[in-house]
Amino acid sequence: MPRIGGSNKLAITPSTTDDNYALAAGASEQAAVLEVSWGGEATTSTAMHTRTARSSGQTGAATLGNTEVIHPYGTATSPVRFVTTFATTQATLENGDLFAMSWNAHGGVVRWLAAPGEEFILIGAATELCISNRNSVGTGVSSYGCVFDCIP
Repeated sequence: MPRIGGSNKLAITPSTTDDNYALAAGASEQAAVLEVSWGGEATTSTAMHTRTARSSGQTGAATLGNTEVIHPYGTATSPVRFVTTFATTQATLENGDLFAMSWNAHGGVVRWLAAPGEEFILIGAATELCISNRNSVGTGVSSYGCVFDCIP
């Protein structure tokens, strides 16, 4: 079971309509999200609000983000994809949040770590399901990432 660290390209200008990243799981694919994090690199005070939520309904080819194997056992390729955008339609976020926080992109840092049993579980279905990270307020220059285990 590989443990994967994923990050978008660092120092992006995020959008409030596109994901900073999404974990996408197809049929028979599962993951447990252990950590989500983000930090600001804006040169002026910039109010931000970032959400991590379940999502679905995306269409088009996926652009994969940067990943690295953290746990040495298992394969280096993850069946669950770390995606930075979808070509046609971005995923629709559910109303509820798994984790959300207001912060300042002028040097602000947020890191959520799952205690045992608090992991966000992603289970794929016939239609691809996601866990998305997206800003609802603010487009200050910032970086986003997560750590997840692929569940066999």
